[in-house]
Amino acid sequence: MDYFGNSDSNYCNCPQIEKSVKKGYIPYSRLRDRKQVQTHTSMKENEGYINLEDNGEPLTKVPIHFVDVPGHEKLRFKFSDFTPITCGIIFLVDSSTCAKNVRSIAEYLYDIFSNKDVIKHNIPTLIACNKNDMITALPPERIQTMLENEINQLRNTRTSALDHQDSSGTDYVEFLGYENERFKFEHLENEVNFEKCSVDKNEITEIKSWVAEIYGRL
Repeated sequence: MDYFGNSDSNYCNCPQIEKSVKKGYIPYSRLRDRKQVQTHTSMKENEGYINLEDNGEPLTKVPIHFVDVPGHEKLRFKFSDFTPITCGIIFLVDSSTCAKNVRSIAEYLYDIFSNKDVIKHNIPTLIACNKNDMITALPPERIQTMLENEINQLRNTRTSALDHQDSSGTDYVEFLGYENERFKFEHLENEVNFEKCSVDKNEITEIKSWVAEIYGRL
């Protein structure tokens, strides 16, 4: 997950959510080096300032501070270390394998959207559907529907489990969306967008444009 911002804030991007991933290509390296960089699953975050450009033209007046949080399942909790100073979140999913990993993706997104800082600051989020050039890739609209359905089920499961706990317990589960309605991303207070991309093919214009737009609002 990467976080961007100025000296007082940051930005977040999450690598492909694949339990079997051993290596991959992440937007952070593509944005930083402007070329394809092969990486291995990281056990710590990458951080740096990046000049966003499109065909040599700067998209922002100053470099943007990015923090790339590992997508490893055991390290996902680290995203909360950066949410207090986050301006925006990029959540990268593999659109070619999303269907079989939809539960894991939904659980991670639920944790992000129920984070107290994300809620308090209405942190905008881009769900970047990577590998859209592959024949097995699902379109962003289909991925959005799948995730909405899965988060709806997850919401019911989590709130139901909490209801069965002792009333004196201190656990609390944030209820995402509207009560008595199926979950939709549009029901969240923070803005959520879906865009297709291919990091491998350097087709990340939508990601850069989104970052520049969010940064321009600061």
